Amino acid sequence: MVRIKVKVCSVADIRRMDELASSKFGINSLLLMEDAGSAIFSLIKEKIGVYGRNFLIIAGTGNNGGDALVSARRLHAYGGNVRVIVVGDPSKYRDPSKQNYELINSLGVKCTVVKEVKDLDVVKDWLTWCEVVVVGLIGIGLKGEVSGIYKDVINLINKYCDKIVVSVDIPSGICADTGNVRGAAVKSRYTITFGNPKFGNVLYPGYYYGGELYVSRLSYPPELYDSEDIRAELNVPTQLPERVRWGHKGTFGKFLVVSGSKYYYGAPYYVSYSFLKAGGGYSRLAAPKSIIPYIASRCSEVVYIPLDETSEGSISMNNYDYILSIIESYDIDVVALGPGTSTNSETQQLLLNLISAIEKPLIIDGDGITALAKDVDRVKNRKSPTVITPHLIEFSRLTGLGLKEILEDAPNNLRRACRELNVYIVLKGAHTLIGNPYGYLFINMSGNPGMAKAGSGDILTGTIAAMYGIGLKDFEEAVRMGVFIHGLAGDIAAEDLGEDGVTPEDILSYLPKATKLLREDIKTVIDKYTPKIV
Repeated sequence: MVRIKVKVCSVADIRRMDELASSKFGINSLLLMEDAGSAIFSLIKEKIGVYGRNFLIIAGTGNNGGDALVSARRLHAYGGNVRVIVVGDPSKYRDPSKQNYELINSLGVKCTVVKEVKDLDVVKDWLTWCEVVVVGLIGIGLKGEVSGIYKDVINLINKYCDKIVVSVDIPSGICADTGNVRGAAVKSRYTITFGNPKFGNVLYPGYYYGGELYVSRLSYPPELYDSEDIRAELNVPTQLPERVRWGHKGTFGKFLVVSGSKYYYGAPYYVSYSFLKAGGGYSRLAAPKSIIPYIASRCSEVVYIPLDETSEGSISMNNYDYILSIIESYDIDVVALGPGTSTNSETQQLLLNLISAIEKPLIIDGDGITALAKDVDRVKNRKSPTVITPHLIEFSRLTGLGLKEILEDAPNNLRRACRELNVYIVLKGAHTLIGNPYGYLFINMSGNPGMAKAGSGDILTGTIAAMYGIGLKDFEEAVRMGVFIHGLAGDIAAEDLGEDGVTPEDILSYLPKATKLLREDIKTVIDKYTPKIV
């Protein structure tokens, strides 16, 4: 099966596409605007219907508004009852938006201009009248916070929440590069974006404001929307390797987890057991000897390696040579380091020393990330692949960036960290971001808020390891698929149980069903987690 790619654009990417469309292919802005408006019309015709229905088009004075005005003309021609509100000063229109504004007026479509607070009564009246609102108020050119009359209009649109709202390219008020709300944003039923999805279409909270997402390629040739210069894409699942009939436990991966301490029993259990539940073959857990009996009483399938302890019940430095010898003597394929190991200073130093010494693919999570943050140089020269799986606070420790600074530009902050550290980073959250050592990004679309519970990340670590173990020897693909299947298991659990009650144990239990679904019906899974191309 050929891997499906859906590239994701920054504002700079899409502007470069526009410039090349014109300079290289002769595709001018008038044609692209006509394409965009026609795509909006076609989506409405398919999803809602046109003839005899009441449509309100709310347009700004930029190209986003011009796209909306083309849709107004098409809806009018097809028998829709159309009214247009232009927010701002129409004298600011530049071609081709200016041409489309003039066409709307020449066709006799009812049109009014809203510039001040006193003009808002007509917005209220026309919102009451209409069934469908097409919003092309502010597009990817948004700068700063939405304020003044634009914010007032957005708030009114959201107040009339019974209307079907269709957003043009991106919900007005969403930053296209980050997905953040800039003052106020339109809550939409549908969004149709052009060329490729923007980061703001697929990252939260922008994704929430967009509703169902559709993509129109307009007249862009594949050379542009699939360009290697676009350094991000959706994490679309790929076909899992065949599970060979004659395989044995070693065939499907040998995993070592170094995890746990006196007060952390869940992390070592979830990491080691999830490897098996996601398809891995042989899971070994190296943990403080005092906690092993308790974990073993829950999970007899894992092989346990008791370790010497510090006075605080964490893993002692005395185990350094022993752990390395286990990796070598058992020919371990992949190692996970750090979940639930505590912040004991001796254990933290052990983790740092192991990061430097282990010559196998390595997954660093939890307290391993805390240790690494004290000496990030430890990973830079590792020969084997390294993946780090931080949540936002852990990523802040790794990079020295504040949380607000990270969220202001998460994609580029992640790119920079991956390149500087020479690692894969899985930045956990709603629509997890995955970065590789070359600064290429994947946006994962599976998962739900019910998974935001302690222990879920430990299962992610084991699932990534399992993907490598079952035969995805391209480490990047193993990381991507581990993230996707982990989210898919959580989604299946939420469908059966409801999001509120999903626990890490439920995610663990649904891992086999998630992998089964991917093996048997990957097309349906892909269709569910990727926007529709129209």
